[in-house]
Amino acid sequence: MYKRLAEGHATKFIQDRPDLSVITGWLNSPRRKAALSAFHESVPSKKPGRVIERVSKNVRPAFGGVHLAQWDKVMKAVFAVRMASARETDVFAMIGDEEKAFSERSVILADLLCIARAGENNSHINIAANISHHAISRLMEREASTPETLKADVLQILQKARSLRTMLSSGFEHNLTKLKDDMTYDMLMPHGDGALVLRTLRVNAAAKSFFPDPMPVISIRTYLERSMLGPRDLERMAGFRISRDATVSVEDSRHILAWLQGNAEETDPRRRLVISQEPGEGLPQ
Repeated sequence: MYKRLAEGHATKFIQDRPDLSVITGWLNSPRRKAALSAFHESVPSKKPGRVIERVSKNVRPAFGGVHLAQWDKVMKAVFAVRMASARETDVFAMIGDEEKAFSERSVILADLLCIARAGENNSHINIAANISHHAISRLMEREASTPETLKADVLQILQKARSLRTMLSSGFEHNLTKLKDDMTYDMLMPHGDGALVLRTLRVNAAAKSFFPDPMPVISIRTYLERSMLGPRDLERMAGFRISRDATVSVEDSRHILAWLQGNAEETDPRRRLVISQEPGEGLPQ
């Protein structure tokens, strides 16, 4: 697809997504309290049938509805997922430097998770992945997506990136990885016949009154065709597998942490993306 046409599709895709303020507005509204109350009242039930209906009607318009994650004696949980647009996303390095690297348009994945476990009820919003306008444009230009499949393709990509970020955060918290939580890394994730370039960054895409600090995410920066990948790039991606679910197994977590450690390469957040084919050579994004 021609570059300018691909950029137009990317712009329209971002414009068609609800603004992130729809979600942050809901978080400060009575409907949020009603949704959490509906979940709490449903926890004693052995069957999850009505909890979906009760909670879903109160999560709108922020989310389309909730889905069942687990409902047994060990844990009861429901979740909702929404892609939202952030028409001005401030991007920061992972290190605690509050000088932004740049601003851009992006789509962010937001998850709502309500959990009842060991007699306690908890809920939280998780924002762990975003994709830049540039990356969406490259998916279209390099024929890894079409106008008809773009929504499903981007959702799938963001869900995988979210799972990577969640497991990486867990690895930092429990000292399960040698990677550093204040370092910016580039990673390559297989997609179609090519690869997505991912980067650990912090973003601020909403009113600071709600998100007081930039949020750590895995950010999709661009898409590379197979011909743009060298032997080292393919080696870094080998063995990739990941679930797109909001919750992941211990086995998946261990596997992907090992994969991340072998894949991640330190980088400067302001550095222009360059993927090496041979020593001393590179290709632009």
